[in-house]
Amino acid sequence: MQIFAIIAAILFLVSLVGFVYYCMKGGNLIIGLFITATFWFMLGTIYSVWNGISANEIKTFADGWNLVVSNINLIYSEGPIKYGTTTTVIIFASWFGRVIVDTGIAKALIKRVVELSGDKQGITVVALAIVTALLFTSIFGPGSVMAIGAIILPILLTIGVNKKVAVGSFLMAVAAGMYVNSGYSIQFSQNPLFVGIWDQAIAGNFTMFAWIAFAVHVVIMLGFIVFNLYFSKDKIKAWAMTDDAVEEADVKGIAFLVPFIPILLSLLVVLINTIIKMTTPAGQVVTLATDFAAITSFVVGIVLGLLVTGNLKSMKKAVETSQKSLFNGISDVALLIGMLLVMNMFSTAAGNDIAGPILRAALGNSLDWIVAKPLVIVSIFVVLAPLALFRGPFMIWGSGIALASVMATIIYGPAGTVVSPLLFVLFYVQPVAIVAQSCPTQSWGMWALSYAKYEPNTYIKTNILWAWAIAAINIFLAYFIFMG
Repeated sequence: MQIFAIIAAILFLVSLVGFVYYCMKGGNLIIGLFITATFWFMLGTIYSVWNGISANEIKTFADGWNLVVSNINLIYSEGPIKYGTTTTVIIFASWFGRVIVDTGIAKALIKRVVELSGDKQGITVVALAIVTALLFTSIFGPGSVMAIGAIILPILLTIGVNKKVAVGSFLMAVAAGMYVNSGYSIQFSQNPLFVGIWDQAIAGNFTMFAWIAFAVHVVIMLGFIVFNLYFSKDKIKAWAMTDDAVEEADVKGIAFLVPFIPILLSLLVVLINTIIKMTTPAGQVVTLATDFAAITSFVVGIVLGLLVTGNLKSMKKAVETSQKSLFNGISDVALLIGMLLVMNMFSTAAGNDIAGPILRAALGNSLDWIVAKPLVIVSIFVVLAPLALFRGPFMIWGSGIALASVMATIIYGPAGTVVSPLLFVLFYVQPVAIVAQSCPTQSWGMWALSYAKYEPNTYIKTNILWAWAIAAINIFLAYFIFMG
């Protein structure tokens, strides 16, 4: 069995390298994940059947049949079904984002910020970047990014901001909000690689980490803006562009609070629990106010957004606007949801029940140093963080899911019961700090470059060092908060 495990592990490695190469060459991620998941399922199932026969656990055809079909159901049915909660949150987050955009709230807010900034270019860029970062702590979905970008980029380019600052600051601001955004974090909390340890090892300190990481990101983003506006020698000129964003709407000032409803509701709960506390006879402090679920916050935001913009004045208007924004919201994230569902198939195939036994049998104790000396592997990931570009091996929502699955087998132990946040520390930051703001293959990055006619290579060179600095600080921050 040891020889078979070694051969299978080598085949796993070959398929892993092939998958990474396929993704970095621009291959379809959904197809690549499905094929790789199927290959890993086949190897894992063959090993399980062989092992069962050798151990005299499979004695009849029915025993073998049940094992194979159970594995098939585990990967292709139970895997995607477990992502139901994540899918729902992503849909509501995207719907909320489309309501903010389609009702004109986002455009009115952005233009008000520009008016308050006056004719000072630097203040305008900084103000828009901060507002955008705050918006994307709640708003989610590529469509919302592009819709808001279609408002912000023409404004920046028209007032003479060079393209590297206009595009770079906008994409950095979008990325900054993702640390806090529940549409992003739930992709981890409900993923089979993290769901077992989220509540025990991550959830308690997650809010603190997310907001500190957000602050770090914003500070470095401001440094990027100041440096490239005032100190960079190679300034890329801008030109006037036509503002082809959504039609001007009559938006009241109170509507400017709507994009921040999810944050405000969470802050309200924190405030109540800070002021009103109850102590049990045993001396434990118990919080009285229950926090709002993510979907609840989005529903409140959607209803208020439609209400304060006059879209609930008549049944016809309410139906038209709500249906259109929901349709647009689902369309914005349809491919993302498809990718995540297939990715869950792969994560399940690479887990403890299928590929895990092979990897443990082949690797033995050779990689125990990863768990014994976590700071070493964290430092390696920091140094190699740019390999997340082009959906590379350090981008978990790309070819990195394969590496993360192998790492999970090592970190969580044979039974998958070791409670360690190390995998989260290694993979949470790069999709935000590196990919979302520096990779031209990211959907909204590709759109922004095309929209502003900005050269992709120049974009990478301009943003990557700043992105690398953000990634390094926030990966180490995650390590010391969750494992220090």
